[in-house]
Amino acid sequence: MDPNEIKDWLIPIASFVGIISTSAGVWLALKEYRLKLKAEQRLAESTRAETDIRLFTHFTDILEVATGRRRDPVYSKEVAEKLLKTLHIEPDDENFDYRALREKIAKAALLQSWVGNSSSDAAFASITTLAQRHKVLVPSTIQALESFSDWKPELAKKYLKILKNLKTDS
Repeated sequence: MDPNEIKDWLIPIASFVGIISTSAGVWLALKEYRLKLKAEQRLAESTRAETDIRLFTHFTDILEVATGRRRDPVYSKEVAEKLLKTLHIEPDDENFDYRALREKIAKAALLQSWVGNSSSDAAFASITTLAQRHKVLVPSTIQALESFSDWKPELAKKYLKILKNLKTDS
């Protein structure tokens, strides 16, 4: 074989190897990019789920205000522990259910905590506003307002009309 022939073959072979390695690099980069996009999408879905959970929690808290009631008066773990000590109750383990204790105390309480009319009226407006901004809350809000129609019929009717108009506009 003549050196000129080798030289003639070396240029196309080197070009071919360069194109193949570049193509493999691009393919691997695209594969990595696609995996990163999927991971970002899973993270976004997870974040959306966490946000929805917080939103529903706050929504439920507002519903309690709308009904004119408040949660039980014992909120902190420290207060519950003090109460346990006073009542001579020993928690079985470190996974003691303080929530169940609070519920039992609230049911046994002689005095209940009620909110004022202005707070409950504002809560009606708040749940409607939240439902307008977050479509996922519309069915829950409609159900809640229908349930409230016995308690505050004029407010419930007013905000139900707004939400039902929102539903038909969509």
